[in-house]
Amino acid sequence: MAQSQALDAIESFLELERRFSKFCDVVTFIPAHSKVHSPVLAGLLLDCGSLSESIFKSALDNARYDSVAGIAAIRAKRYATRPPYYNINDSRLVFRSDQFYAKKVWYIPRSDSSFPWHAWQQTTKNPIWWASYNNVKHDRFGNISQAKLGTVMHAMQATFLSLVQTLDFREDLIKLGIIRSPTLNVAGLLASATHWEPLPTADIVFAKTQLFGYKFKTTGSLSNATDISVFL
Repeated sequence: MAQSQALDAIESFLELERRFSKFCDVVTFIPAHSKVHSPVLAGLLLDCGSLSESIFKSALDNARYDSVAGIAAIRAKRYATRPPYYNINDSRLVFRSDQFYAKKVWYIPRSDSSFPWHAWQQTTKNPIWWASYNNVKHDRFGNISQAKLGTVMHAMQATFLSLVQTLDFREDLIKLGIIRSPTLNVAGLLASATHWEPLPTADIVFAKTQLFGYKFKTTGSLSNATDISVFL
């Protein structure tokens, strides 16, 4: 299922990014503006949470997760018409072993970075931005103050990371030029970047959109990017 949904997922994120970029053209992302909230940001936060969950649901079908305890029941919950329904705790149970909590995403225009799934370092915690997403989803008007620019930034970074980590999306991400390398051509990327990290190559491989960047760990470079130069 995941591979057939790749293009929809990628375009959905790129559309979110266009909307977020348009907002940041008016309200620059700086610390002084991190608590700014608005209906526009509320819509972005809701779409980030929904898209992230949809990406995780799609990624569940990869054989990589066949050995996860209870995976058949978790996969079935995606289609449930009555409780129990699939939720963020199911995503954490399946994907925490992929060390999402240790993966850094860069906001390239300001050379800022964060670990948007860092809360998953603990087995019972979810990101604060996810709690804000849920609160806004259940009471959009009463909780609109939780749709802050800083919160939505983390949500955007988290959604970007979910997208580029999904193995079944990698081929399309490469063909669209989102996953790239300064030295590898498309054939070389397809041979290496469709594997789990560390990628089996000594070359630098990263994912980059208009605003966000992530450097993959490879056999030749096991560390995160320490600055934005790798994306330039």
